[in-house]
Amino acid sequence: MILLFHFNLVDSSQNSDVIPKPRGCKCQQNDPSKLHGEEATGWMPGRVNETRGPLSNCSLADVKNRSGVVMLTTTNLGFMDMTLNMLESIKRTKVCVNTTVIAEDQKCYRHLSERAEGDPAVHVVLTNSGESTSKEILRTKRRSYYALFNKRQAYVLSLLEKGLEVLFTDADTFWFRDPFPHFKGDFDMSMIDPRSPYPTRTDKAHYCAGFAYFKPTNVSVLFVKAWIKAMKDNEKAKKLVADQSVMNYLLHNDEPVHVNVQPLDTNIFPWGPKFYELLAKKANYSTVVMHAASIRGHAAKVKKFKSSNMWLVDTIEVDTIEVSQDATSRPINN
Repeated sequence: MILLFHFNLVDSSQNSDVIPKPRGCKCQQNDPSKLHGEEATGWMPGRVNETRGPLSNCSLADVKNRSGVVMLTTTNLGFMDMTLNMLESIKRTKVCVNTTVIAEDQKCYRHLSERAEGDPAVHVVLTNSGESTSKEILRTKRRSYYALFNKRQAYVLSLLEKGLEVLFTDADTFWFRDPFPHFKGDFDMSMIDPRSPYPTRTDKAHYCAGFAYFKPTNVSVLFVKAWIKAMKDNEKAKKLVADQSVMNYLLHNDEPVHVNVQPLDTNIFPWGPKFYELLAKKANYSTVVMHAASIRGHAAKVKKFKSSNMWLVDTIEVDTIEVSQDATSRPINN
């Protein structure tokens, strides 16, 4: 799955402050690169507040134990239930990490903000680079579909340039165990490669951008900037190219620099069809994170998750969610 985005990229090579600033929710802070929820939980220097968040079950002290790392995801109303399902799976692993959820439309932002209010680990912000529709955008609507997910690289770059390590994850992932021990070592980026024999990187390598770990190295910053520029050039030339295809082209050609990519073992970080193939075979692998890539469409993903007892949230009637008239006008309380 590629998350839903809307194309209106800020020139990240000249302005790194492209992470959206929250609007209309008094519980959120202006800078999602900082620890979330210090105001909301009444935290003050010298006093650790043990209040646990409703979405994460984490305290501020828990989040501080993994400083310098941000988990980033993005969603719209059409995939909000999938996002909540992912967050619930993370909660059950007892993983606590500074988390930013970028909502791409008003209704999603308001609803998720209410769900996350007072949560020290989960920070919801509204995109500032063009809001999207609240509905699912199908792959057949190619221009709108590609436009939506071609925004995430600018979000990642903004955090990398602050010196933060970034785990970007699509919302259609399910966490069974803590993945962070697998992101140790000397590398620039870490992803799965379904086409090469793990852990070898071959000429056939084709990495998945939907679950990727970035370290704030000079190489990764240069690469993500080039990635953004290449997609903007394609947009100007009216070429419809998926961000993942652009990424793999650059990696294959070492443009603008060779990137040290640490592959993830696809037996324990499987994509959708492989996960269910292993499940059917009762293969003895301890899955860490499953990414439902290659299972097409929201309904199909939900159906597969339910078939394996991995759907953990109630169905949300998105048509009944309203957005208040002052959603964009009420100032943030800092």
